[in-house]
Amino acid sequence: MLKKSFLFAFLLAVAALAMVELASAQQERRLPTNKELVARASSVYVETDTFWMKREALESSLLGKPEFKAWEMQITGRRDLADLVVQVKRIPFSNHFLYTVTDTGTKTIVMAGKVDSLAGTVYGQIAGEICDKMKVFRGDPLVTTQTAANQP
Repeated sequence: MLKKSFLFAFLLAVAALAMVELASAQQERRLPTNKELVARASSVYVETDTFWMKREALESSLLGKPEFKAWEMQITGRRDLADLVVQVKRIPFSNHFLYTVTDTGTKTIVMAGKVDSLAGTVYGQIAGEICDKMKVFRGDPLVTTQTAANQP
């Protein structure tokens, strides 16, 4: 009788522990917010599927943005090392370019947009939009830097 009681108590304790673990695992499965994902990102990979949009030109435009430099963001040639992936597509027979910025860890799209461009201005427009949207999540590093420099 004592063995049965002990076994029952043991099984009950194991079941209770399993339920606690399951409940905590469900709470931990919450996706981080877009702000959290963008704020912790430090590297970007750029890809494009169109002849009209060269990956290297967008990389250069991003690296030329002062905010991008101030955030110490890096551009990598390896998708597996990137925190964020910028994907650019062109709508056929138009000058409309769609882009998405996706967090590689969660596969969450954190930013997206559409740019209309003629005569090679698409790179600067997309880089500008990405940096403007990142400012919302990360804050403007140039304002912070300028404010700190103006204090005595």
